[in-house]
Amino acid sequence: MPLIKMTKSSVDVGIVVKDLDRAAKFYGEVLGFPQVRELEVSKEKANKAGCASGRFRFKAFQAGDILLKLAQADADPPAGGGKVDKATGFRYLTFMVESVEGTLQALKAAGVQPAGEITEVVPGRFILFFPDPDGNLLECVGPR
Repeated sequence: MPLIKMTKSSVDVGIVVKDLDRAAKFYGEVLGFPQVRELEVSKEKANKAGCASGRFRFKAFQAGDILLKLAQADADPPAGGGKVDKATGFRYLTFMVESVEGTLQALKAAGVQPAGEITEVVPGRFILFFPDPDGNLLECVGPR
């Protein structure tokens, strides 16, 4: 039996961004995920919870069963992220899609440039990586 008794079958993901409004436009308007929550966490509450040393704001977007929580801190931390071979830790989010090619065309039409080419990793399974406005990598996986 798991130590953590979860109340839903997926985890939520927190993404720290430089510009919350710019990131919200990308995840909400460009990718089309509905915004479901917005709030500010005070310095006192952030300190008490141990998640930050100062105030931060966040907006949450529903992506299937997952909640993407975009957070912008007053402290303006340095950019992280990067490719799989650049650092340990969380590197990218994966979205299972109906068509990788169709997703690529929609991304390009919205002004989003891919990080590479559509690549077949196993027969019939294709991947495509693209960055969000802060350079965080996002991946689409599915049939071509």
